[in-house]
Amino acid sequence: MYDSFNRKIDYLRFSVTDRCDLRCKYCMPVNNKFTKKEDLLSLINMKNIINIFLKIGFKKIKITGGEPLVRKDIIEFLKFIGNKVRNGELDEVSLSTNGNLLKKFHRNIADCSVKRVNVSLDSLIPQKYEFITNGGNLKNVVEGISLLKKNDVKIKINTVLLKNFNIDELINLIVWCSNNNFDISFIETMPIGETGISRNLQYFSSQKAREIISKEFFLKKSNYNTPGPSRYFYSDKLNCKIGFISPISENFCSSCNRVRVTSDGVLFTCLGQNDSFDMKKYLDSSNNQVLLSKVKKMIFNKPEKHFFEINDSKTPLKRFMNHTGG
Repeated sequence: MYDSFNRKIDYLRFSVTDRCDLRCKYCMPVNNKFTKKEDLLSLINMKNIINIFLKIGFKKIKITGGEPLVRKDIIEFLKFIGNKVRNGELDEVSLSTNGNLLKKFHRNIADCSVKRVNVSLDSLIPQKYEFITNGGNLKNVVEGISLLKKNDVKIKINTVLLKNFNIDELINLIVWCSNNNFDISFIETMPIGETGISRNLQYFSSQKAREIISKEFFLKKSNYNTPGPSRYFYSDKLNCKIGFISPISENFCSSCNRVRVTSDGVLFTCLGQNDSFDMKKYLDSSNNQVLLSKVKKMIFNKPEKHFFEINDSKTPLKRFMNHTGG
């Protein structure tokens, strides 16, 4: 499936819940209102949506949230998608998580043919981690990551760049990842949802981060690519690749290959745009061709690019990242 700008769109990011067991300060407010449970997609509807995108030709799926592992039937859903990988209908299924429940689910994840897991981790200092997540336990997350690693699942760490918070940890984070053979991506904070904290005060560009890291490790551009938007670098001194996701400073939309479906069944073809289509009201129809046609039309009309603006005078998108999916 190609859009009107001749980009091949074959990567679905599927949010299975907007709930999360942490409250990261840059992501959503502590008292955030979640989707009513009766409005969330059922397991049957989620399977139906997967089948729709397989018919269109999608080959890669990332399961996101919120925190996907808090959903009670998540393992059954992962088994369903894992079977699609094993029978050749899908090339890859990956998972994005805060890592808080990896100790509980690490074996299940590996058994479901999940080969890559992205773990959000913004600090290696327990007190800072607890602060930024509003109560998270770093030791629990690190132990869960270690158990997942033993199951031969490739792990990538995602770290949001936050000015005056974790910029002094960039080198330590990279060394830790290198010692554990984890790749890492640094992500610019995005103006999605009002959190009560100035995005402008939080923002730190990936270019500045790259300059800090290059002074220590002399980064070289890598040809390595994943389905996501990271642009990767490497160093002869390190045993890991270092990625940068730069939605503000270096627009990457020309190579965008993905769309998102929310946990209540809304299709967004761009994270930074409001164009959407509610798939849910068509899912119970006996005629999936209508839904298939509408999804194809949405993908073809995918916007050329997003228009994120970090300036505080600009209104951020009203929805939060936990709703749209990371």
